[in-house]
Amino acid sequence: MASITIREDGAELNTHASTKPTALDVDAAQYDANEGPCLDAIEETVVYAASFPDPRWPTLASRPAESGVESAVSFRLRAPGRTDDILLAGSLNAYAPLPNAFDDEAREIGLILAAHASVAARAVGEREALEHLGQNLHQALSSRDVIGQAKGILMERLRITPEDAFDALRRSSQELNVKLRQVAERLATTGEFT
Repeated sequence: MASITIREDGAELNTHASTKPTALDVDAAQYDANEGPCLDAIEETVVYAASFPDPRWPTLASRPAESGVESAVSFRLRAPGRTDDILLAGSLNAYAPLPNAFDDEAREIGLILAAHASVAARAVGEREALEHLGQNLHQALSSRDVIGQAKGILMERLRITPEDAFDALRRSSQELNVKLRQVAERLATTGEFT
């Protein structure tokens, strides 16, 4: 069984993917206890629990074993980037129904998989950031267009300068306690200006 634990922006931990409901249960037990291999792996490269209960996590105790998990290994996930970036932090977790299930070779393979998962997570994060930036840019351009239209209407209607038209829109926005873009949209679509 496997799962991926993610802590974004220093917030609470969440399981973003799992192969079985049991993995979700074991992750939830660790989040609830605020200790366990998946939490420690956020700061350590590899955390191996040959069996449960493990003395490193007294609050977690035998809760994983009660769910059918006798051993676990967790690998740190870190998206590469500058240290001032908000980075993905998390762990790739593997669970087994038998004690001592992960030998040295299995842990080496896990390290390789975690490295690949970290790179993939960074790529997903960058794609999401670019999509968000694109949406914001589209909205900003759309706002600029409608504000320009509204300014033009006011300039023609009131025979005022572009600066005065913008000030009129701004004042109306403040008085009505609505966004300037909404005031401009109403004027551009209905011709009404209050």
